Amino acid sequence: MPQDNFESVSISSAVIETIIGAQTRFTGNVKTSKPIRIDGEYEGEIESTDSVVITETGSFKGTISCASLILSGKGEGTATCSELLDIKSGASFKGDVATKNIVTYPGSMLDGNCKMIRE
Repeated sequence: MPQDNFESVSISSAVIETIIGAQTRFTGNVKTSKPIRIDGEYEGEIESTDSVVITETGSFKGTISCASLILSGKGEGTATCSELLDIKSGASFKGDVATKNIVTYPGSMLDGNCKMIRE
């Protein structure tokens, strides 16, 4: 099986400046050029020119616009990913997505519409 470039996507916590903690519930809007990680609950809008990481304990409801969305938890709403949507095993997204590339793993769920972005 050929190796793809998606396995090389890794986010170090040293470069993530914004973290929504596991015991935190946040409602609002965030606009950033840095990666953001969600370990808790987030409701609202995220606009990032970098990555958004939703961990196993994290959940999102709203609108995301980012370069890459790495989803290990739960998401609901709309997501536009200019580079990659990566849905890990056990993760789920309910809603509409638009992305240039998508990776899903066995045990993941995407319930909604998916539109592929062309250059």
